[in-house]
Amino acid sequence: MSVADDNRPIALAAGGTGGHMFPAEALAQELKRRGRQVLLVSDARGARYAEGFPADEKFQISAATVSAGGLAAKGLAAISVAQGIVTALGKFRKLKPAAAIGFGGYPSFPAMKAASLSGIPYGVHEQNGVLGRANRMLVRRAAFTAHAFPVLEKAPAGIHAVEVGNPVRDAVAALSDAAFAPISADGDINLLIFGGSQGASIFSAAPVKAMAGLAEDMRRRLVVVHQVREDDIEEVRAGYAAAGVRAEIAPFFTDLPARMAAAHLIVSRAGASTVTELSAIGRGAILVPLAIAMDDHQSGNAEVLARDISGANAAIVLPESGFNEISLRQALEGLFAEPARLQLMAEAAKGRVRSGAAAALADLVEGLCEGGPMRQSGAV
Repeated sequence: MSVADDNRPIALAAGGTGGHMFPAEALAQELKRRGRQVLLVSDARGARYAEGFPADEKFQISAATVSAGGLAAKGLAAISVAQGIVTALGKFRKLKPAAAIGFGGYPSFPAMKAASLSGIPYGVHEQNGVLGRANRMLVRRAAFTAHAFPVLEKAPAGIHAVEVGNPVRDAVAALSDAAFAPISADGDINLLIFGGSQGASIFSAAPVKAMAGLAEDMRRRLVVVHQVREDDIEEVRAGYAAAGVRAEIAPFFTDLPARMAAAHLIVSRAGASTVTELSAIGRGAILVPLAIAMDDHQSGNAEVLARDISGANAAIVLPESGFNEISLRQALEGLFAEPARLQLMAEAAKGRVRSGAAAALADLVEGLCEGGPMRQSGAV
């Protein structure tokens, strides 16, 4: 059956954070270019990132993790997952997807379980360097396990694993040739700071204090764009004003990829999407992996940019336990003292993560639509 003859949608399941939603959105954009219909399955948290998601239909399911909390919490989570499966089964029977892809996060498991029960072939995509727990429960029955980075830890033997990279949204791909603006001896240095899609209080106080401690001539050269929690905006704004640092502050920037391209340096978490976008656009960073991330996967993500390749690395990693105004100020002082190093870091970042992921993943999906078999080893 050709694409033109196949009107069945492709179901994409993702939720929780932008780290799961953005790669799903990038695949949706590619599938739409190929004439495919797209169905988004998410939860209430994921819906916050789905306003511009190019889906022909969207629906929410209940979902939760059964790996946390006591017996009561696990029981409630199991009920939520079961309800999510039932909802997805009903929708799938009505809409008859040709294939389904899970991107991790809580909604991915019930959605892919419903796909399996409905006889719909499915694959999974893992954005991080460590296979997430939802995906870990799905990969043995998945037709493929697509992954972002060269190494995928905690992946069981015998699965069909394919390194494709992390799909990036069109807004990011369009900036892949954005040139790094040279820094003159007394010119502005553009610094972008954001704490990830879930926000982070430590990304409010420490950067302001770190920059207040820089020499006056350096503070005058800084132009800061800082994504800050709503509750912290006024305090952060006052801190920058007192330090004499030019700063634009907001709780969220809808044009974050463009802000990344305009930056000379980025201070951020080490989520998979962030690491991938740094690689796609080509910018150096100070990365602070989220300490409570499941299986410490952000440290593995950060290593993709931090490792020294041919005498160059693209990132400095500051563990969250040691991230404070002193450690950040010292890192900034070292980089700003050698502004040419910022350009070297940007060049080193370029291409660290495999490019063309959206197209490669779409090829795998279309293979399922054309009759690719379900894997039969193990169970969901």
